[in-house]
Amino acid sequence: MDRLRRVFDSSGRVSRLGFWRFQVVQALAGAAIWCLTMFATMAGGWLGLAPLLLLAPLVVAALHVGVRRLHDRGRSGWWLLPFTVGPYLLMAAAHLSAGALGPLGAVLLALPLSLAGLALAAWSWIELGFRRGTRGANRFGPPPLSNRAWLADPVA
Repeated sequence: MDRLRRVFDSSGRVSRLGFWRFQVVQALAGAAIWCLTMFATMAGGWLGLAPLLLLAPLVVAALHVGVRRLHDRGRSGWWLLPFTVGPYLLMAAAHLSAGALGPLGAVLLALPLSLAGLALAAWSWIELGFRRGTRGANRFGPPPLSNRAWLADPVA
């Protein structure tokens, strides 16, 4: 129960290994929920969409782990906002500008907006998943467990 509570805690830090382990578990759980929803929808119609409610805790846990990963990088958890919402806003603006301005608008405005959204999404993955955390303690707490001790705490 303590491990589950730790996933829903946004204080402290999480290592790259802990972040990627959570991503794998989250992807597997999301795929299982999606398959369950598809079968339930085929069997029970619209009521079969009820298993989708199980995705809400996964999203909340992902936000907490993302905040803790940013803490390990020495950044505030508010950086998660542009990392998660920014690419969608840029892509939506690109789509709207391409439709409103025609072919010339697609080249002059939509293409740079789309590329900016793609660059922001790539930067967020690099920042969260691949860059080393700050060495030693920072303002968010002590460093996460070493790679040798990762079996003791799944999201350390």
